[in-house]
Amino acid sequence: MDVFLKVYDINTSNKIRLGSKGDGGYVIGTGFGNYDCYISAGVSDEESFSRDFINMYNMSKYNSFAFDGTITNYPYHYTRNISFIRKNIGPTIDDNNVNLSNLIRTNDNIFLKMDIEGAEFDWLLSLKNEELNKFKQIAIELHGLNGDNFGCTNDKKLLCLQKLSENHYLVHAHANNYNKLINNIPDVIELTYIRKQCFNKEPSLNKTPLPIHNLDYKNSLLYPEISLNFPPFVNN
Repeated sequence: MDVFLKVYDINTSNKIRLGSKGDGGYVIGTGFGNYDCYISAGVSDEESFSRDFINMYNMSKYNSFAFDGTITNYPYHYTRNISFIRKNIGPTIDDNNVNLSNLIRTNDNIFLKMDIEGAEFDWLLSLKNEELNKFKQIAIELHGLNGDNFGCTNDKKLLCLQKLSENHYLVHAHANNYNKLINNIPDVIELTYIRKQCFNKEPSLNKTPLPIHNLDYKNSLLYPEISLNFPPFVNN
């Protein structure tokens, strides 16, 4: 699994945190152009990231979409510049689920923010490589990387990491401190990917200590932050 969790370097000045200084915020890369579509996959009651992203990139309800079948109403006090679809994301299409195929087909530079409690794996595995390549940047929380849980086997989770690494560079990693490290792999981890086509050449491996002060924050104030200052996350 380590080989697919190598973090590549982009200058810290090209990283910014959007959203809350806690659970719901993510560190992303800047300076990679604009986006024709924004997708928030998994809403619950926290959309500070969507608010900040939509404001930063001047998105609107015509090209910004939120999906969550577990809630009745979108928390519009964060932003009204988004279209809410009360469906969950997965590999199938029916009355309760959507696979994002329509948005993938009609857009070429998508930003995806995803936290769907383990459902990310079956959805990722359902995508063709050319479909996944439509996502210019992805901020995703992966769940249960150390076992057969969250409705997915560990082997399938490994395939998802491999698939993400084929078209995207992993440029940031932050361990969710609600969980723990097992064999130096966080059980739940926030990862930021940028499409390889955005780079002129392969970036060097990351040497910046993780977490980064004033960019990364604890998901929970009840537990200590988890250091990732070792390979594959930091390579000195």
